Amino acid sequence: MAAGGQGSVYVLYTGGTFGMGHSSQGLLEPMSLEHLKDFLIKMTILYEKNPSETEEQVDINLFHHHFRNLSQKAVDDCRSLYKNTTYRVRYQIEAVEPPVDSSKIMPEKWFEIATRIQEARDKYDGFVILHGTDTMAYTSSALSFILMDLKKPVVFTGAQRNIFHPHSDAWNNFIGAMLIAGCCSQTAALHKVMLFCDCKLFQGNRVRKFDCDGFSVFDSPNKVPLAYMDTIIKVSVSVTYTGAAVEEEEILNVEACDTPPDVRVLRFFPGIKEEYVRSVLEGADGVVLETFGSGNAPEHDWLKEALIEAGRRKVVMLNCTQVYRGTVLPIYALTSAGVVLGYDITPEAALTKMVWTLKTFPDFETRRRVLEASICGESSAPPKRLVSIRCYDNVSAKRDNLEGKY
Repeated sequence: MAAGGQGSVYVLYTGGTFGMGHSSQGLLEPMSLEHLKDFLIKMTILYEKNPSETEEQVDINLFHHHFRNLSQKAVDDCRSLYKNTTYRVRYQIEAVEPPVDSSKIMPEKWFEIATRIQEARDKYDGFVILHGTDTMAYTSSALSFILMDLKKPVVFTGAQRNIFHPHSDAWNNFIGAMLIAGCCSQTAALHKVMLFCDCKLFQGNRVRKFDCDGFSVFDSPNKVPLAYMDTIIKVSVSVTYTGAAVEEEEILNVEACDTPPDVRVLRFFPGIKEEYVRSVLEGADGVVLETFGSGNAPEHDWLKEALIEAGRRKVVMLNCTQVYRGTVLPIYALTSAGVVLGYDITPEAALTKMVWTLKTFPDFETRRRVLEASICGESSAPPKRLVSIRCYDNVSAKRDNLEGKY
């Protein structure tokens, strides 16, 4: 934590409904931070404004590499999260250019966002990512792996209605996320990638979007929320309890892959054809299988053969259930065909973990071992702490914790 009872927050605006407006063609699109600036300056609920301060001075302090204090009345609601009787949350806002609708975000953007956070890690106590809700669960899941050893709160949030609308959820989500990011530097249980929405704080790799119309957009089907923000912030008791799991440590070789991996999703459905299954498996680097119930799939000889053949080609396969709440069990034939058990991992976390694993680890067996363990709480699989040995020009090696630099 910064000295003097202060927490500093880096806010990164990536686009989405939060800052949506009409283009010159009359179409809805995320506005630039420059476009949002004049509106935000007038909304003094977001910062402490000195009586004699002009809007030009606010502009300089908030958007030009100077810190601004969040409204003190909001910060005082979080006394349970810090020991000081007085505390301030300071923040700065930057943007990814150009800001985009989250449906356009590609895996490369996950690593770009993570790089921005890594570059700023020593200057700030916490981070807030403003992001569209459509793919927020994918990005928050991806960053949970890439930034697993950041040891600072990273909070995703967004809105169902833009910040310009009088009936917007943007204010509550934005301020709540900044309070979590700014006041939780001493709360080790919240040193992770998270998602804040409608007064609930979720683990970032455990969420799914389940509502397009309501303000309560996200749910965590197999894990309780980390915290609730009512008149005060209440951290869940189950989150602060750490005595249940003993992590195994594994040392792994790391060799970053610059080429984007070919990751595919094979969702099973009644009447699925052999030609379709083989076309998905052919040429893939990794495949997420969305199966029935607790990991069940049609018992066709051709299906098992196709999966075994894919495994021989070193296609990595991960089994997760397409059911909203539940877990995959090792009782079905897919396990004997070489498919990795995903337990209760969400499809979003399964896909992003697959992309990260293929980009980070060079060999087939290592990839399988990473996927079958819970690396940062993404599933109820046996937990494992990864330690990397990264090779430089095949001459020297460096041992380090994985920090998402790859």
